[in-house]
Amino acid sequence: MTPRERRLAAASTLIGLLLALLLGEGVLRGYEAWQRERPPAAGAALALLRDNPRGTGSYRLEPNLDLATSVEGRPVTVRTNSHGMRSREVAQGKPAGINRVAFLGDSFTLGCWSSSSERSFVGVFEKSLSPRRWEVLNFGVGGFGLADEELLLQEEVVGFAPDYVVIVIFNGNDFRDTFLGRDKAKIVDGTAQLQDAVVRARVPASSLDPDTTLARLRPAGAWSRLALGRFLAPWLHAQPLAVDFAVNRNFTMFGYWSQFPYPPVALAARDATLATLARIEESLAAHGSRLALVTLPFMEQAYASELAGPGYDVAFPQVYVQTFARERNIPYLDLLPVFRAHVQAHNERLYLRKDIHLNDVGHRLAGEAIAAWFQSCVRRSATPAPDQP
Repeated sequence: MTPRERRLAAASTLIGLLLALLLGEGVLRGYEAWQRERPPAAGAALALLRDNPRGTGSYRLEPNLDLATSVEGRPVTVRTNSHGMRSREVAQGKPAGINRVAFLGDSFTLGCWSSSSERSFVGVFEKSLSPRRWEVLNFGVGGFGLADEELLLQEEVVGFAPDYVVIVIFNGNDFRDTFLGRDKAKIVDGTAQLQDAVVRARVPASSLDPDTTLARLRPAGAWSRLALGRFLAPWLHAQPLAVDFAVNRNFTMFGYWSQFPYPPVALAARDATLATLARIEESLAAHGSRLALVTLPFMEQAYASELAGPGYDVAFPQVYVQTFARERNIPYLDLLPVFRAHVQAHNERLYLRKDIHLNDVGHRLAGEAIAAWFQSCVRRSATPAPDQP
């Protein structure tokens, strides 16, 4: 091959590579646009809920479910026992020599969308305890606020005689859901739909104005913006998980609860939440149960590039729960530092890409952190029963 032929061959190869990159970029951009237009994952429409059969308000998880779906290409199973818990079957009466831990919370505690109950953070927590001495009961129900959990405690949970009750408070909407009350949602086809009339009756119009402000992931580096880089970055954990946090002024949005200072309706929601927690603690103490509290961050808090900025502080709203717990000597765990440390060390996603919930990595991290805290703080802070190990 002559030098001229070699130059032509090299130029042809280079042109071919550039055309392939351009084609790949076009295909990937088309795929990304298609992904943005796709409907929510099928798992979000699972019929999991029913009206409270006692007729006293709120709603319950359906008993005896055995459902399968797929979330972001990963198989998910949802099975409930005869009591309507995403747990194995248990008798209501507590066996002799057994200590029980009951978890209460919303869809995160339920385990949406962990692959199975065993891979939810409650399931991971359960693996840390001896099955011969401990039972873990998952009373998590999607869409619950503390008002719903207070009713569930009265009507169901205390009948199982738990020694410990761990309430997991989601920072993104539990203050909102508690303030809106037990009639905030209507069950439609097995799903809870927030009622606009209830929201508008209880929240000033000024806090319901449309606001499209959202926290955004920071732009990827130059390599990650290329087609090949964007395809490989998630698998190589090369896509930075740094969020430019932003406050949303709409009461229903997660970013609303990290603003500072709080508007009057947010303060009213805070007060309603803490008052409900106080009643729950008093009720549990009367039944001989020990309350412990965990706060779970929403994604933008965990990925925020800065802890605080103009008009926001990601320590809110959980700082109010922390103060409440400290004043009442209630064991408390804030998962935000745990999540942020993991993201900063490993740049690994803890939440699903197109859903607010944790992925299996996030569930595992939360479950392991709660287990370590429970062993070192919660059990040691209580007076041991004679049959406790």
